[in-house]
Amino acid sequence: MALFQLSLTGLLAWGLLCLVVGCISVVILLHALAISQSAPVPKWRHQSSPVHFLVVLGSGGHTAEMLSMLRRMQLDPIKYTYRTYIVSSGDSFSATKAVEFESTLVERGAAPGSYTVVTVPRARRVHQSYFTAPFTTIQSFYSCLLVLRGLHSDQQALPAELPSPYPDIILTNGPATAVCVILAARLLRMYHYCLRLLFPARMHFHARSMAGATTHRSAPLSDEFRLRTIFVESWARVTTLSLSGKILLPFADRFLVQWPALGGKSAWKGMKKTEYVGFLVD
Repeated sequence: MALFQLSLTGLLAWGLLCLVVGCISVVILLHALAISQSAPVPKWRHQSSPVHFLVVLGSGGHTAEMLSMLRRMQLDPIKYTYRTYIVSSGDSFSATKAVEFESTLVERGAAPGSYTVVTVPRARRVHQSYFTAPFTTIQSFYSCLLVLRGLHSDQQALPAELPSPYPDIILTNGPATAVCVILAARLLRMYHYCLRLLFPARMHFHARSMAGATTHRSAPLSDEFRLRTIFVESWARVTTLSLSGKILLPFADRFLVQWPALGGKSAWKGMKKTEYVGFLVD
């Protein structure tokens, strides 16, 4: 009986310890998110530096809106030297539209082979069971991690002038795949931040080696200035945010909305607010 009481006391102590550690971890995570959201984006890049631009095509209407935004912004292939398009498995429509859009950039000076279309597993299919959705979401998330690191099987070797395999800017307007991509970018940035804290000398040497391997010596000695994320809420969202938007509001570096009623919203106090920018689609 005494042994049982001792074991029960030990289990309660361990449970209490895990609860305290878990609560402290959550508080630290929320505080880190608030700090990162409030911190200004460093402006290190020279105007002539190459940019690796990653676009998430969310299928159907989301793809149509995204391509409309790219046409309206008159994407400059000379500035955005390399473009990566992420599409979900089974979405041949978005893949075809990406190729068609790239054909229009050739007339504006796009180099041959300066883009790639990458297919990742769909995070959740229409009418898919909520019981199996977490497993497919994890699979999609892992595939997005590979894309951001330049290790996906659909990706070819990046141009030598790009100092890092990571994309500089990530643009998306949802839905589920956008969540995976932006959360994967956040995880990679947190990973590199932790490495710099634990091994500052090693990261400095590694970053200098990467920068020295390119002709752009002005590149930062760290990957912290890359993987900047922009989420654009759909034009169809007039008064309420989408589910993807609600999830990503604390994580995206910039959260753009196209209707005044959605401007100035934040996940909680201390976080960045949504930015009303007017219509971005034609």
